[in-house]
Amino acid sequence: MRPKLSTYVGWVRPSPITIMNTLAKANGETIQIHGAEAVRRLGLSTQMQVVPVYYTSGRTREIKAGNAVVRLKHVSSERLQHAGNKVGLALTALYYLGKGGACPHALSKIADTLSPDELTTLLACRMPKWMRAALAPFAEEASLAVSSGR
Repeated sequence: MRPKLSTYVGWVRPSPITIMNTLAKANGETIQIHGAEAVRRLGLSTQMQVVPVYYTSGRTREIKAGNAVVRLKHVSSERLQHAGNKVGLALTALYYLGKGGACPHALSKIADTLSPDELTTLLACRMPKWMRAALAPFAEEASLAVSSGR
């Protein structure tokens, strides 16, 4: 952990998230935001995490930098598909909402944030049957939009 010089405040330590990203890259891990953060970014919740949590292909652990903490939680590769892009964000949000929380409003909001190509990519992911069934109404719209070139 090497501090950097800031012209405004002097020496500054890297943030825990920067450290986490560096460690994950060095270890060849995949990192994805937590489902709670995904639903917030999609406008389905206003709650914010007190301690940032990320999903990882590596081991579960905490990274501390000074008083700040980032938690890394090991999850299956199914939850890490398309990590770091909008498709991965949507998939993570759907897993977090679960079968009971994936109401038509939430599904519509998620589908509206994706382009037809991204929605087609999402539908091609490995996912539970309930999730595929919930997204089925959007599948036809996506295939029509992709075929028409929209």
